Amino acid sequence: MACYTADHHGTPTPSKEIEEIAWLTYADRHRVSAVDQIVFDELHRAGQLH
Repeated sequence: MACYTADHHGTPTPSKEIEEIAWLTYADRHRVSAVDQIVFDELHRAGQLH
């Protein structure tokens, strides 16, 4: 798995195979897969996910 960060301008909108866009915080950890929970934990420890 690769994670990227970037600056974004404008409003993200779903298209093609993407049905929904949702902004998640660490409080949403229970909503993601087990592997994503590990990523959330690492990002939270690094201060990049609140």
